[in-house]
Order: sequence, then structure tokens, then C-alpha cells
Amino acid sequence: MKVKVIPVLEDNYMYLVIEEITREAVAVDVAVPKRLLEIVGREGVSLTAVLTTHHHWDHARGNPELARLRPGLAVLGADERIFSLTRRLAHGEELRFGAIHVRCLLTPGHTSGHMSYFLWEDDCPDPPALFSGDALSVAGCGSCLEGSAQQMYQSLAELGTLPPETKVFCGHEHTLSNLEFAQKVEPCNDHVRAKLSWAKARPLSGLGKRVGGTGFGAFREGPMVTRACGHSRRGMRMTCPQCRRLWARSASTTPSCGREYGCCPGASTVTWTLRKASGDRVLG
Repeated sequence: MKVKVIPVLEDNYMYLVIEEITREAVAVDVAVPKRLLEIVGREGVSLTAVLTTHHHWDHARGNPELARLRPGLAVLGADERIFSLTRRLAHGEELRFGAIHVRCLLTPGHTSGHMSYFLWEDDCPDPPALFSGDALSVAGCGSCLEGSAQQMYQSLAELGTLPPETKVFCGHEHTLSNLEFAQKVEPCNDHVRAKLSWAKARPLSGLGKRVGGTGFGAFREGPMVTRACGHSRRGMRMTCPQCRRLWARSASTTPSCGREYGCCPGASTVTWTLRKASGDRVLG
């Protein structure tokens, strides 16, 4: 099982998981479909499905275009709000893509329908992989936008029962800020201090984590993984998924483009107002 880590947008990651015998591939959290298809073509694989962890636009906005470009593509997830969803998954459900097994783990907290995916191959020396979206991250977890802290705790506790050799692939790169915050909370924590120094000394593409360890001592070299969802981060700017203009967070104003985009529908719906800023760079 081969995992391609694909940085997109401001600090997101999408992933391409390749079954190396059949050359079948599964994508996780497609935000920029054209970038994904470039890598699919370069790797010479057949893309058969998309696994989406949750409905937020920076994890699912590429689904409609990808479905249009690849008719018949399966778009899977646990939340019916996911763009272009073809089948809703249930907690504990298992899927199969060639030799790759997928176990679906409902991990509410960040959103009510957040799903993490545990992947492995039988009789394979490669360690299993967890794609945790905005549930678990390096030195942090996603903000509780739709769930409670108790739900998030239970979700993380369940992920903590996975094999200790599991590689964790998260949804954002926020490692340094998470560790800096952890150091402020626990300034005498030697594990935090050591890992913060380690993270600062390494290129971003060299950060990683494994589950099952003790506290922050569970880090190791590996694929890029991340901190928490940017939706709750001050200063995070986004583009309207329809008109592509730049948005800034507002608690009370409808976007001046005339559209409301509720990334958290229901009681936690957020409306946005456009920010026009000269020289701002919009990625993706």
C-alpha cells in the first residue's frame, strides 16, 4: 500500500492510496481535483473511489468536478451533506479495494458526521494507515463545531485503540502552532519542549505521528500530518465554492456575492462576508 501526500490550499492535505498490485487507487478528501488527477496520471493508476472524512468545503469541494470528470466514481462518506455523495457509510462498515481493507470509524466532535478511515493489507509488511481528517492531528484535534468535548474525547479514545504501529494521515498542517500552544499550557512538559524543537528543526514534509504512544512521545518520522481544522483559526481565509471570491468570517453578514454557504448547517451554521484585500493570495 502506497500513500501519496498531496498538499493543497493553505494547509490542507489530500491523499492518494495505491494498491500496488492491481494499481487501483482511492483518494481521501479531494479539495483540488485537477491536482489529484495529475498525480493519478503520473502514477498510472485507476481511481475508483473517494473517501471523504467530513462535509467541510476544504475536504469535499472537489467532489463534484471529480465526479463530472470521472463518471461512475464512488464518493463515500458518513454525512449526507458531503458534495456528490453516492453512498453513505456506517460506523464499523468495512470496504475492500483490491488488497486494501478499509474500516470506517465514525468520529464525531468536529462535525456530527465525521468519519475516519483505517486501512490495511493482509500479509503486508507496510504498517496500517489511519486517515483522520480533522479528528486527530499532531499534538491536537479538530475544534468541536457540531459536537461536544465528550464526543471528541470518545472519538479520540477509540482511535487510541488502533495498533501502535499505525501511521496517521491528518487533514491539515498545524503542527508547530499546536505544539507552541501546548508549551504555553504546559511549559514544564519535557515531551512538548522536545517535540517542538524537533518540529522546528525539520522541513514540513518530514513531520509525522503514530498512535498508541505515551503523550507527545509518540511522534516519529513519517508522512506529513497536521494540527486542527482551519475553520476555527483566526485569520483563516476561504474562497466561495461557487464564485471563488475571498471570504472573511462574519457572525451576522450574508456574503456580498448573495449566497450563503453554511459549512456547518443547522444550529452551527456560519455565514460569511466577502473580504476584498489587495494582494491576498488565494490558493487552490
